[in-house]
Amino acid sequence: MALELRDRDTGVYDAYKAKPYPPHNPEAKARPIPLSPCNCCAAHKKAICASLDGTELHRFRKLSQVRLVKAGQSIYRELDPANYLYTVVSGEARLSSLLNDGRRQVTDFRACGDKLGEHIQGYYSANAEAITDMIVCQIPLPELQARMSEMPGLRVSLMEKMETEINQMRSHLMLLGRKTPIEKVATFLVERAKKFESATAENTDIGLSMSRRDIADYLGLTIETVSRTLTALKTKGVVSIPSPDQISVLDMMELKYLAGIE
Repeated sequence: MALELRDRDTGVYDAYKAKPYPPHNPEAKARPIPLSPCNCCAAHKKAICASLDGTELHRFRKLSQVRLVKAGQSIYRELDPANYLYTVVSGEARLSSLLNDGRRQVTDFRACGDKLGEHIQGYYSANAEAITDMIVCQIPLPELQARMSEMPGLRVSLMEKMETEINQMRSHLMLLGRKTPIEKVATFLVERAKKFESATAENTDIGLSMSRRDIADYLGLTIETVSRTLTALKTKGVVSIPSPDQISVLDMMELKYLAGIE
């Protein structure tokens, strides 16, 4: 199914152009809801719409638009008005905030199925930037809030996503405050393998779409410390580094031990 460009300036697309849905007919109650393009979306099973089907998914589809974001471009800026909630369909984004002295703290990385758009009192609480070329699904917040009662499954999914993000935030605070550099880097690699569902493999390839600086700003380290720690893990035979954007874990049990993960 093709994507038709709707707005070349904003990168908003008319998603999955296909045959239009038939007009509403109250008497045709037995007719099945047409298969939504959301069913074919790579992020559907992980996204906030995962629990929706039939009529609910049809309504959700009518609310959403697909947007292309090029690597290095901003999805939104901290303190911008929070107009949309986003789901990552493909690619990866970096969330960050600037400290008063100009230093940057990367707070999270978001990939396929993750949501974006955390806000406080109507304004985004972080900068969201594309690390790679991305496709995001955006939903206007006012319309989403107005239709929430029609889609109870969506409310449950949003709450579950928020609980997961809070737990991840607590773990990250512990990592920043208590762990040594080698524990931080090892934890980052284990969690990344887990996120992409490959942590149980004996030999695990971990893609690193972000730069060493991004990793350093996420772990509260310097670029030099991140590089030295990765070299130390390589020397120990725990990982190999085929390329700057790939880490191959050779001993997952040892990596978890170094991370302090049972």
